[in-house]
Amino acid sequence: MVRRILAVGILGTLAFACASPTLPLPPPEDPTVGPGPDADHVRLSVPCGGADPNAVIVIVNDNANVPGDQAVSGALVSDCGSWDATAYAHSGDYLDITQEIGTDRSQPLTFQVP
Repeated sequence: MVRRILAVGILGTLAFACASPTLPLPPPEDPTVGPGPDADHVRLSVPCGGADPNAVIVIVNDNANVPGDQAVSGALVSDCGSWDATAYAHSGDYLDITQEIGTDRSQPLTFQVP
């Protein structure tokens, strides 16, 4: 009888634990901006711990004058949480940067290119 009560208690605890909400995926940290391969691109980088390991970084340039095939770029995050990417952007452009893991997507980090 005690075993049955204990088993029911454990099952109830596990069911409750599985039903609890998970924390939302945070946006990545602000990147460091460096020169890109040409005047139309910048290099963005974040050191270890700046994003969730193995996430996908998506970068969208909000400037309506940026050609559609150049407005989106991204990167794969390393095992330590670092990433770097080249993005089509000029000084003053706003970039929305998110990280994705599976079907979870963070809120965007809106970053202005210096």
